Amino acid sequence: MTKRYLLVKLVCESQVSNQQFDEALNASVQKYFGEVGFSRINPKVVRYDVPSSTGIVSCDSTALADLESAVSLIAKGSENSMSALVLRVSGTIKGLRTPASRNLFH
Repeated sequence: MTKRYLLVKLVCESQVSNQQFDEALNASVQKYFGEVGFSRINPKVVRYDVPSSTGIVSCDSTALADLESAVSLIAKGSENSMSALVLRVSGTIKGLRTPASRNLFH
């Protein structure tokens, strides 16, 4: 199964850890698509940079639209209210490179 990669930017009141981002993403996917949808989408946080609040998330290519919806519906984490924006989508991690995301590619 081929994968798609999303460059995601979090907008939040304070810094969010990798674990908090992963939990918020998984909770959003499970809330809106259920357990079967979660296994079909198969979301994974590949990389996350805390200072820039930017991360790379992967999913199965057939579930790209569903993951984009789940990312946009992230409302809050455990302590912080947050929202997420999908900045770019690509078939490779290298294709996500932008000047703003250079910290994720070392």
